[in-house]
Amino acid sequence: EVDERVGARGDLIRPLDLESAGAELRKVHQSGIRSAAIVFMHGYRYTDHESQVAELAREIGFTQVSTSHQTSPLMKLVSRGDTTVVDAYLSPILRRYVDRVAADVLNEADGDGLQTKLMFMQSSGGLTDAKLFQGKDAILSGPAGGVVGAVRTTAMAGFDKIIGFDMGG
Repeated sequence: EVDERVGARGDLIRPLDLESAGAELRKVHQSGIRSAAIVFMHGYRYTDHESQVAELAREIGFTQVSTSHQTSPLMKLVSRGDTTVVDAYLSPILRRYVDRVAADVLNEADGDGLQTKLMFMQSSGGLTDAKLFQGKDAILSGPAGGVVGAVRTTAMAGFDKIIGFDMGG
């Protein structure tokens, strides 16, 4: 917990104590944790304190720093916090996986003289470049991919109505 508080209208109730935040972050980093999720009460709207603590975390050596105002800039603290924590947890794991897949796919394509761009399905149903894919984007990417695939396949077959079923696992 960080000692600070900005009110709902942006009024400074308690200034950010960066010294105390740094001490706590150093303790956590020394325990072996390398990902940080930074979520302040009204951080979706007043981003300065989250940004300052994020910069401090990076200086200390955290390799993954997720801030709520960048990850999920929503008003509701709990859902914004949950998404930010998931992003901080999943992003390093996904980054290693995506980098391995990208190296294999792109190396194979380069050997064939092909121009290849690797894209990943996001929770929104859209695609993003492999370099931009993050943990928060992957949460519902499987179900979204099933819906997008069913709709595209139906359209290619010339139908305009669909009942789809996607069973993962």
